[in-house]
Amino acid sequence: MITPSIRITEDGPYRVEGEVSIRDTDGTELRTEGIWHLCRCGGSRNKPFCDSTHGLKGWTGPETADRGGDEPAEGPPSITPTVDGPYEVCGAIRLLGADGEPYAARGRQWLCRCGHSRNKPYCDGSHRYAGFRDPLPPELENTPTVYAWLGGREALERLTTAFYDGILNEPDDLLEPVFRGMDPEHPKHVAAWLGETFGGPADYTAHHGGYEHMVAAHRGRALTEEQRQRWVSRLARTADEVLLPDDPDVRQAFLSYLEWGSRIALFNSQPGVEVIAHAPVPKWGWGNAAPYVPQPWDDPEAAAKGRAGQDGS
Repeated sequence: MITPSIRITEDGPYRVEGEVSIRDTDGTELRTEGIWHLCRCGGSRNKPFCDSTHGLKGWTGPETADRGGDEPAEGPPSITPTVDGPYEVCGAIRLLGADGEPYAARGRQWLCRCGHSRNKPYCDGSHRYAGFRDPLPPELENTPTVYAWLGGREALERLTTAFYDGILNEPDDLLEPVFRGMDPEHPKHVAAWLGETFGGPADYTAHHGGYEHMVAAHRGRALTEEQRQRWVSRLARTADEVLLPDDPDVRQAFLSYLEWGSRIALFNSQPGVEVIAHAPVPKWGWGNAAPYVPQPWDDPEAAAKGRAGQDGS
């Protein structure tokens, strides 16, 4: 049987191994065995678990605490994040440094999860000065739309203009026949569709004919799966060429829509199919992975500023 343990990773999460009850802030049991990684930087969007945000924000978390002072450690091991505070670790569970050496055994210990303690891995109260919050309160929910994250109308028009120019000006036996003779305004039409779909203004509905126009434009075109795949791959490549944001969160949202939307278009283009002729323009958000948006406590100096503010008040 694997001895329950928490190992600190260098500038990364806590690595939990063995039969350990991992809970949510309300005490709900989330995991009981296996290997799991818990957030240590304070930035994960999937707390208490790590989602690699520590790497995105360049967080560092060197250990500074004394390792001495053994105490009896008995009972079933558990880890519970406290509301707006540290992890409460109870029971017989070993705490190991990044070098593999153990910390003193303790029946109950409090491990930093805001990323600011000056006594890592232990909590020293810095979460209060840094303004750390988890669960995130509604007033701090500031996730932007995919449209805004991509760069808005200007970025999407830059994308579609470059994309369709490339198809018509480069040899492409698959796609050039599809778009030969297209309306010169077509790139702007597609940009407006993407913009409305990704959470921007409803310009496609207001000025371009809405969902009904898009469906009508594809009916009877008899597009092929090969053409669909080429369209998706070229548009994804063009996104790189025109320097759209390439962080993993926005790209998974962008590419998942291209896959979904192009498959719907392929179906609607087949002769004789019964299409859904009337509907609103679809809305496409972040899915399971919203972008990393820094919160006040993600500032490396948040705790120091908080202390200074209290000292000066």
